Amino acid sequence: MKKIFFLAGALIVLMGIISPARAFEISPIKFLLTVDTPSTQTVVLKVKNSADTDLPFSFTVLGMRQDEVGLPVFERGISVAESWAYPEINGVTIKAGETKSVNFIVKIPSQTAPGSYYLGLSAEPATPSNLNARLVSLLTLQVSGLVQESVFIEKWDLKEVFENGQIWQFNLGLKNIGSVEVPLNGQIHVRNYKGETVFSEPISAGNTLLVGTKRLLSPQIDLQHRLR
Repeated sequence: MKKIFFLAGALIVLMGIISPARAFEISPIKFLLTVDTPSTQTVVLKVKNSADTDLPFSFTVLGMRQDEVGLPVFERGISVAESWAYPEINGVTIKAGETKSVNFIVKIPSQTAPGSYYLGLSAEPATPSNLNARLVSLLTLQVSGLVQESVFIEKWDLKEVFENGQIWQFNLGLKNIGSVEVPLNGQIHVRNYKGETVFSEPISAGNTLLVGTKRLLSPQIDLQHRLR
């Protein structure tokens, strides 16, 4: 399926790990950003120091991918889009109870292929006692243009049969080879040698599958409820 994007958006979703003392917060949780090529945009991230002492903070840009169960993984050097964004300031000290806005500049190069790109905007206290306190916002850039939704089935085979042959479990490997993220909604059909459907049931395929990522699922069907 192909779609035309006349306007594109960016979504910031709050993710990450925060210390037990809940030393700081970031916001907003989500907002939209129009992205064209070439263009320069500014993403404003607010950081609140909830601790009772002043804290120095540092800011970085990471790439983002999904693992095979759909969880986000933030790393350096995994996305071309990492070179498109940078914090306007690398660090700042925020007083106790104070909130400061930090600008992240996003420059979309000319001739960038239409589709979705993912970045992590990271904020963390720059002190040894707060090394485990990091919040990362997921920035999804959808570059305007003609995009394609395409999911490839890399693996589909029978994994296990149990309950006297009434329950079948499968291995299902999927990969998003399109240029935009897609929601995963599926349905299993079992047909006999005549081509007649003897079982049909929707399956849960987890959350949205991001561009270039894989998902390994283990759907199962209960033939005790098969169609007649």
